[in-house]
Amino acid sequence: VYRCVPDKQRSFALGVQSVFLRLLGTIPGPILFGVAIDNSCTLWDVDECKTKGACWVYDNKRMAYLLMGISAACKIITIIFILMAVCLYKPP
Repeated sequence: VYRCVPDKQRSFALGVQSVFLRLLGTIPGPILFGVAIDNSCTLWDVDECKTKGACWVYDNKRMAYLLMGISAACKIITIIFILMAVCLYKPP
């Protein structure tokens, strides 16, 4: 970030970078992993009102595949963006 922006805009660039890291790194991650864990449940606790409660039994193999798939997809996306940055960066 320091090499890509003028000296007067470095603090602003670091602030924008921090906002993007927080938005893309902390918000969708727990939601995706929660959905994966919920999808691997095989037996839910259902009460008299037909509302779902906690999960009683998980399909461990399905959960492992889902969590590993999410992690691998995120890593592949990261590698693609790093390669794009290396190829498209033009030094000043």
